Amino acid sequence: MARLLCFIGEISLDFQSELTEALSRIAKQNGHEVVFCVNFDTTGVNPMYGIIEKKIIYLPDLNSFDGIIFCHDTYAIHDMEYELSEYVHKNTDVPVVSARVIDRNAYTVLFNDYPAMCNIVEHFIVDHKFTRICFMTGRMELDDAHRRLDAYRDTMAKHNIKITDGMVFYGDYWRNRGDEALDYFLKNNKEMPQAIVCSNDYMALSICNALTNRNLTVGEDICVSGLDDIEEARYHLPPLTTLCGSTESLGKAVIDTFINIWNGQTPEKLIYLPLETVIRNSCGCKTEVDYTTFSKLYQNKEDILAALHFSPYLTLDFDSADSFADLVYSIHLMLVNKTYGSPDDFGTMYICLCDESERQDNMVEMAPNFTENMILSAIITRGRVEVCEERYKRKDILPEKYMAKKTQTYIFSLHCKDVCYGYVVLKINDIKKINHLIKALMFSIGNALDRIRMFSENKTIQQLKEQSYIDELTRISNRRFMEHFIHKLYERLQRTSEAFCVMSIDLDRLKYINDTFGHLEGDNAIKSIAKILDEIKPQHGMAARTGGDEFMLLFPSEKEQEAERYVERIYYLIRKYNKSSDKPYELSASIGFEYCREGMDLLVCMHEADKKMYAIKQAKKLARNA
Repeated sequence: MARLLCFIGEISLDFQSELTEALSRIAKQNGHEVVFCVNFDTTGVNPMYGIIEKKIIYLPDLNSFDGIIFCHDTYAIHDMEYELSEYVHKNTDVPVVSARVIDRNAYTVLFNDYPAMCNIVEHFIVDHKFTRICFMTGRMELDDAHRRLDAYRDTMAKHNIKITDGMVFYGDYWRNRGDEALDYFLKNNKEMPQAIVCSNDYMALSICNALTNRNLTVGEDICVSGLDDIEEARYHLPPLTTLCGSTESLGKAVIDTFINIWNGQTPEKLIYLPLETVIRNSCGCKTEVDYTTFSKLYQNKEDILAALHFSPYLTLDFDSADSFADLVYSIHLMLVNKTYGSPDDFGTMYICLCDESERQDNMVEMAPNFTENMILSAIITRGRVEVCEERYKRKDILPEKYMAKKTQTYIFSLHCKDVCYGYVVLKINDIKKINHLIKALMFSIGNALDRIRMFSENKTIQQLKEQSYIDELTRISNRRFMEHFIHKLYERLQRTSEAFCVMSIDLDRLKYINDTFGHLEGDNAIKSIAKILDEIKPQHGMAARTGGDEFMLLFPSEKEQEAERYVERIYYLIRKYNKSSDKPYELSASIGFEYCREGMDLLVCMHEADKKMYAIKQAKKLARNA
């Protein structure tokens, strides 16, 4: 029996769940096994989460498998496909097959999308007599996005139809940019488009939803087409005109490629599969709607609603766990009491935690990574819970006796913030039973492990952590805590649109004080300005020393007059200090501020505050030298 390793993202989506099922079934029919390493999209939350989510690349021992499968267009984490491809290429000689995306380090099985996309564009031009046809691309770092865009351009050129800049919107293959794309097309074209051709179904459906939200009728006011023929495309109203390449044929071609290689044959580097044009109502054609598919829509809706209802209680219940054993029993209780599916929906879950003894000497560097040895810490099925402590090599994924179970195998990493806690191995016959729940479950377990770890640390460590945020000279916050605090303000801005003020403060003439009166007086000047800033900082704000003579004041605020009052207050307290001070120099500071509002880049905002501060500082210097 051969073992294949497949890297795939977001398995709750139709294409991914269908492909994993097809790959597993076809491999099993040929006496082989597929293990899936799953990553999740984190781009809509915190980009930093994507860095640790990518660590799943380094979890398995590549050389313990007989072949590796890439599903590059299912990852939403920046540059993951390149990092994965280079890592695999440098660290193993086993054959690699990429599904749907050309990879120079692998054999590639892909749908012949260029002629198919030409056909769909020509359908609008020839059959519907359209000339105002817009196009929404996929992720342009992928070859298939270029092929599909080239097909659109070439077909439009073939019929002498000019493409303006406003007719092409650069998308990303996901379903969250339909409103943005439609606004772009409506704003940048003199006349409303007659059709919008999309590089895949997710984007096409997002366009359909955006049209509906504007009281425009799909297939009448504007026609739409996609590519992939996902299940949702069939029961959408109106059903989506699309290009169909079955996951069954893709899965079979991938497995057949490995079998041919193992048998000593040399397959073509690029293996093309046909795409079929599926004409439905969204393109303006009048076809009979297959209402039998709507029973699947209803069931899918019920599953999603059940998962949405269920997911918030994962965190609530797990938060009451004060130990790992408590958490394991909470997981079991939540899964066996869930409100949908069959009694054995979740299969067998193995929770594998990092061996913390390997991290003792270098926790900071090793925290984001898996350890070489792992601890099988819990086994959960519907009928039993076992808390255990079985040490084994990570390259084995699980102790051998557990890997032998002949079911589909999925691996999910467990992490929170910048700490990797381990991974979950899920052995299950049908992942579609719980695919709407699995992402929330894994993230909730990671959060719970992080909370348990923090509670288990002693007070001395907590005190040291708090001290690490304090500037030693001034006893106000340091740059490290400032970066933490400003990130929280920026996160809140994204959620609530609540603006905040970034105030940059620089002590004037510190070099003169140091050179003339000595560094002790220089330190005194720094401490004096720090005391003033700490005194006037707002209740929900912070003052920090960010460099030698550099400070920052941060606070939530909507009105610039509020920042101006704080500036005046700082200058007033400096004047008051100078009147009562017996120092042979005067304390002075330059201040600039900028408001960070919705849609602004944080680094640009900080730069603008610095620029205004330096302009004031330079004006003072010129006045002194005049």
